[in-house]
Amino acid sequence: MRILLINPAFYDGKEFSNRFDDYLDWIKGGNLYVAPFEPPIGLAFLSAYLKEWGHDVELLDMQGLLMDSGALVTRIEAFAPDIIGITAMTPTIPEALRVAELSRTVAPGVKVVLGGVHPTLDPAGVLADRNVDFVIRGEGEVAFAELAEALENGSSPHDIEGVSYRIDGEAVIRGKAPLITDLDTLPMPDYEAFPVERYIEHNRHLRSIRGISMIVSRGCPFQCTFCAVHQTMGRKWRIKSPQRVVDELVALKEGHQLEGVWFKDSIFNLDRQWVKEFCRLMIERKVEIAWQALTRVDLIDEEELKLMKRAGLTQLDLGIETGSPKSLVRLKKGITVERIREKVALAKRYVKVFGFFMIGIPGEDETDVQQTFDLAKALELDRWTWSIYSPLPGSALYDELIAEGRIEPYRLDYHHVHFTEAYAGICDIPQARLKELYREINDHFYRQSSTNTPVAQAG
Repeated sequence: MRILLINPAFYDGKEFSNRFDDYLDWIKGGNLYVAPFEPPIGLAFLSAYLKEWGHDVELLDMQGLLMDSGALVTRIEAFAPDIIGITAMTPTIPEALRVAELSRTVAPGVKVVLGGVHPTLDPAGVLADRNVDFVIRGEGEVAFAELAEALENGSSPHDIEGVSYRIDGEAVIRGKAPLITDLDTLPMPDYEAFPVERYIEHNRHLRSIRGISMIVSRGCPFQCTFCAVHQTMGRKWRIKSPQRVVDELVALKEGHQLEGVWFKDSIFNLDRQWVKEFCRLMIERKVEIAWQALTRVDLIDEEELKLMKRAGLTQLDLGIETGSPKSLVRLKKGITVERIREKVALAKRYVKVFGFFMIGIPGEDETDVQQTFDLAKALELDRWTWSIYSPLPGSALYDELIAEGRIEPYRLDYHHVHFTEAYAGICDIPQARLKELYREINDHFYRQSSTNTPVAQAG
């Protein structure tokens, strides 16, 4: 089967370029949200897996290519796919459905499949769009491959776990695909399927280093109420073997002359024995590459930090989120402001520290935002990124907001469910004022970062 996988952009090519230029100062200051630009590693996993099944696969990264609708039409016509698979998060679902409509117009006989976080959570809503034939819920590799085989062989796809569909106009919603327990059974993500050099250059331009992202684990056992990652990846944390991760890291380094990698996993160091073996291999094999990883504040351990630094760790990315004790409880972070101060100070003794913060959390007023602002300044981090809370379907906080009557289920304007937009009625700060505070905070931290000397390993 000829399968075209499409990564819709948050913004089309021209809008992204304009937004990148408009917010370049904030981006250099650390903001990861105003112009999101991350490689489509999830689709790269899927591309590699489908190729192992013998399919002819092309990955069309509209984000990386800064592609507009005209170029998309041209590529669909040229490839003539049997199946088009489109990934979608909640912020990108409007664009994903627009791509589905274009796909149907250009190739009326093509089967259109949507997957990712939002289709997993709202399969009925997605299947209500007549341009969508199937929805894959949960981890997509096995379900998509079985769906492609069924369509190729003319057999029924209706019994495939994880695949939802329509019969006589009515949506038939199936459960999620089973989690893949052994990630070593998956091939290495197909980095060659997307414009990898665009992302490397993006990192080099902003951080003075040739680097790119990796994802080596799935799942998260923690209960943060603003997050919905467990809806697709489950609560059970799974990670590739240390040997496999080092092998893939070395392959990327040698294949693309990399100086750094960023582990974008929700939690990198949940298993201390795993970390110990990973670091041993990195040191023993003299990989000699800078790397950074995301973790929780309460998982920072001094002896582990020392070892990770010896193995090449240059920066920890921490989901601090808020300096408001009230909001920490609402988010179920399981930490206190005092604990944040203690653990960040410990981490800074060994590596650089990058902090994630958000404002506009449900129930917040300006006092809470000021507490977060004050904490972020006091921590004296190396870089910061700021977002405005957005209600994500599938998160516990989204359900709480529905129960409180602040939002209606799946009635959000998804064009505004983005981490730089203020959604009315969520917190106790007026929408316009929240946006004003967001701008003031970002401007402050850009000025702060511009006084620091750029370093190769910065976030």
